[in-house]
Amino acid sequence: MGVLLANPPTLAALTARGLGGKISYFEYECSFTSQDGYKSYPGEHLGLMSLVSVLREADIPVRCVNGQVECHRALGETWQAMRVAGRSLDVDVVGFSGPCQVFDENVALARRSRREWPNAIVALGHHFATLNFHRILADYPEFDVVALGDGEETIVKLAGVSGDSDLASIPGIAWRGTDGRVHVQPPPAESIDLDSLPEVARDELLKILNIGVSATMYTTRGCPYRCSYCTTGQTAGLLHKKLGYRQRSITPVMDEIERLVTDYQIPHLTITDDLFVTKAPESLARATEFALAFRTRGLQVPFMVDCRLDSADVDVFSELVKAGLYRVFVGIETGSGEQLAFYNKRYGAPYDVDYVRRQVAGLQELGIDVIPGILTYHPATTAAELRESLKVIDGCGYKSTWQFLCEVFAHPGTTLWSYYRQAGWLREEWPVPSWEFQNPRANDVRDAVLRVVSDGGGFEEARTAFADAVERWEAAD
Repeated sequence: MGVLLANPPTLAALTARGLGGKISYFEYECSFTSQDGYKSYPGEHLGLMSLVSVLREADIPVRCVNGQVECHRALGETWQAMRVAGRSLDVDVVGFSGPCQVFDENVALARRSRREWPNAIVALGHHFATLNFHRILADYPEFDVVALGDGEETIVKLAGVSGDSDLASIPGIAWRGTDGRVHVQPPPAESIDLDSLPEVARDELLKILNIGVSATMYTTRGCPYRCSYCTTGQTAGLLHKKLGYRQRSITPVMDEIERLVTDYQIPHLTITDDLFVTKAPESLARATEFALAFRTRGLQVPFMVDCRLDSADVDVFSELVKAGLYRVFVGIETGSGEQLAFYNKRYGAPYDVDYVRRQVAGLQELGIDVIPGILTYHPATTAAELRESLKVIDGCGYKSTWQFLCEVFAHPGTTLWSYYRQAGWLREEWPVPSWEFQNPRANDVRDAVLRVVSDGGGFEEARTAFADAVERWEAAD
């Protein structure tokens, strides 16, 4: 009995830029990211490392190959590493993970795995797989099983499975039966108690620290919101409501951080929760408890979190700053209230540029480095929206050329993807969607910025190109 887990390197963007086989993903990221920005970049695959830890706890032999962390420059390197790892196992399960951007790579590795270990179950997990399980199992014979939602209990039960009857007894999976049809066994209504899980394995951490990116951990899973573009919220909505947003207790979280600091001397911690804190009173109280416990333990490590604009409570974040918080990623998305409603963001407060400025300024006045997430373009972008987004960019004070280039991504299986697909806006719809502007003048704005940035221009030059292009569009209308 044995389980082989794998994560392919992200290669598509490199190949598109003529860098395929010449450089790894992390090498590429490091080439244009500042050292200060790079140090908070998350590197570990906490999902796979959590599977490793539960398999070890169950005394099931496991090996994991992460082509991303190994800085593989070609998929063949990952496959060869998988073959070597498989020699030390009696492989019963081969498990893959990853978003749609690496689906083609996962298919290629799964196809080779099918030939190498013909009797093994080949499984796929991740939000992408959960949202698109029927299409994957119907169209890709390389995969036998898709894990739906959390995979810790699933992976343990998959090891040693034989036949449809065994699969039917495992909650939280979809599988292709011997009849060729796709079958589903929904996850249990009671979700995994996150505190009952062993700490994630840290097999990858030393490599991550050597690369120069950040140690990571999670304190929550899921999201209570249902933004139309987000796979986390959409996955939570697809499953039972109790599987939506879950929090770990503060004590085991602090125990884990203390071990990371003591055993690995980590210089930085990135908390990878999709949403570290919500605007709910109980969540704000938990964040305050986190900050006080951090200080009580005397943990001296700077950390970063993600939050929504409406959960940026100044009193709570002032406590977090005292504990070591210095950087926050805030999903702002757009300067358009109408577009924000289309994204189903639901702040529950009147949304305008002044609201964004107030919320961001409240964090900045605490000394927090605020990184705003702005989805500048979408297929039906208008000049008026871009003008409002420019006001937001200026109001946030974060100077990155990327803010003038960022496009919303339509993840397969999300509400946004379904809408774009029905509207006929997708140039490619699967597995990595791309869309087209409905007004070519929006394309002119983006291309004007891209030319400046490609020529080495910085933020001010990109801002000028953006503003001038928007002005020309407005004049033409």
